[in-house]
Amino acid sequence: MKNIEVRTLIFTVLAMCAFAANSLLCRAALGAGQIDPASFTAIRLFSGALTLWACLKWQAKGGQRGSWAGAWALFAYAVLFSLAYIHLSTGTGALVLFGSVQLSMIAYAATRGDRLQGLRALGAVVAVVGLVLLLWPNMQRPESAWAVLSMAGAGVSWGVYSVVGKGSSTPLADTAGNFSRASLLMAVVMALVLWAVHQNVHIPGITQARGLALYTVSLPAPTAMGMLLALASGCLASGIGYALWYRVLPGLPTTSAASVQLSVPVIAALAGVLLLGEALTGGLLVSMVMTLGGVYLVLRGKRR
Repeated sequence: MKNIEVRTLIFTVLAMCAFAANSLLCRAALGAGQIDPASFTAIRLFSGALTLWACLKWQAKGGQRGSWAGAWALFAYAVLFSLAYIHLSTGTGALVLFGSVQLSMIAYAATRGDRLQGLRALGAVVAVVGLVLLLWPNMQRPESAWAVLSMAGAGVSWGVYSVVGKGSSTPLADTAGNFSRASLLMAVVMALVLWAVHQNVHIPGITQARGLALYTVSLPAPTAMGMLLALASGCLASGIGYALWYRVLPGLPTTSAASVQLSVPVIAALAGVLLLGEALTGGLLVSMVMTLGGVYLVLRGKRR
């Protein structure tokens, strides 16, 4: 990245670390059974909405904006993201998410006339092969296969969210509004689940007992640590992370803004190894190089 201020560079690094922290915090909470996916998602969305609202007030940027289309895409991303991290490691989940986001955006651009030729076409093929090599062993186990599909769905949902918000003149206000709407959607869903359980309506994976006994062995009751991790994901990794990212975007060239996000899966994988004791396998390294390298070729290649 050329001609970028040191301050912008520092904020960019902090924003990428915040994005990677979302994967780390979610895996730490759900992988260890500290909280269930629904509670984690609800706390993340509610606390993220509150943090973004506070950022708007502090910066005097006006009221919340956004749209219901963006809110539904954000809601789908957050729910599928949490469900996936029950079984996926931090690095694998981040790579599947990142690869799905970028490939869905590339596919959307192709439908709009941005043809992939030459190095850009080669890069897209290499990226897809890299993801296939990573995911093929996981697809042999049903629980891992569903986790992979869930994370891929989260990536596509985030890609849709990006398309909906493309060209926004008030990205922070739009994101704050989308988080608030997504929080409302989450509240409605959880209220419906509570009602269904109270009425003895059968919901797969949730006990049929009356009252508030929502959780089975596969859905643990939230612990204090699990709720703290969800709060950190919502307030710091999501709310503050997005606020930082929107602050530095005007100072980054478009290609730099896209390619700098290649660092997120790498940071997440290293954090998973150092903080959660996860294994950094040769297969993950090869897949990471192929997927991120392929996407980099697409981003840097000449457009036709």
